[in-house]
Amino acid sequence: MTNNLGLFYLSRQNLRRKLFRSLVTIAAVAIVAATLFPATILGEGVSKSLSQGAARLGADMMVAPPGYTNKLSATLIKGEPSSFKMDGALEAQINQIEGVKRASPQLYFATLQSG
Repeated sequence: MTNNLGLFYLSRQNLRRKLFRSLVTIAAVAIVAATLFPATILGEGVSKSLSQGAARLGADMMVAPPGYTNKLSATLIKGEPSSFKMDGALEAQINQIEGVKRASPQLYFATLQSG
């Protein structure tokens, strides 16, 4: 009989003799991996969203069509939904105004559930 006490031999023997413990350990590792992967992806998505939101902060003025100031105030202060459309060429005109560093249009899409 040879004295074969290598790492793989001992590991294989341990897996055979303690099958239940090995299966529980494998299941625990799988559960942790299945939990950490989506949590990591979600965390990166939240971080990216916050970075984009912070980059958009700092707007000193918002332009709305005439007659929509009450709706716009309710939207900004109370978070109430409102919708209006503006001509896309207006952005170029706003960018030409002296003192305007940057103008950017914003699109908000309503869902069927948003009312």
